[in-house]
Amino acid sequence: MLNNERVIDCQTAINSGSAMKEVIAMTVMLLTSVSVAIPVGAEPNATDLQQLRMTRVCPRCNLNGADLSGIDLQGAVLTDANLIGANLSGANLSTADLKGADMTGANFQLANLSEANLNAANLSTANLLGSVLLDANLNAADLSKANFYGADLRRANFQDANLNEVNLFGADVEGARGLRP
Repeated sequence: MLNNERVIDCQTAINSGSAMKEVIAMTVMLLTSVSVAIPVGAEPNATDLQQLRMTRVCPRCNLNGADLSGIDLQGAVLTDANLIGANLSGANLSTADLKGADMTGANFQLANLSEANLNAANLSTANLLGSVLLDANLNAADLSKANFYGADLRRANFQDANLNEVNLFGADVEGARGLRP
């Protein structure tokens, strides 16, 4: 819901000739405040969740929408796993193998993904705000509309990654490979 002040600002912008910039800015603000909704009835498989917690090895697991915030999954094997909409904020996934995993709309805010293998993973619309991906492999990953605001991406590999509308504002990309100007 827009307040009167924003409506007035929009009308003023239209009248002043800078309508397009204002409308785009307001659209971006609106879209960044909307979270990805998890479909009704989508929940993680209890057996898969238990297997992951006990062994840290769960290829092709269904962890759709799982709350894994703050969990230590260092070196975990989650190849081709379904982590759509999962909450992994503050999790330790350093050296984890997430090759081919679908993490669309997942929350990795302040997570540690140092040296993680994210080759061909889907991280579209994922939130990686302030996360650490030092030396991570994002080769051929779908990063469209992902939020890497303030992330540590030093020496990460972005070769052949989909970077459409990715947010790298404030990210440290020193030594990162495959980022196009």
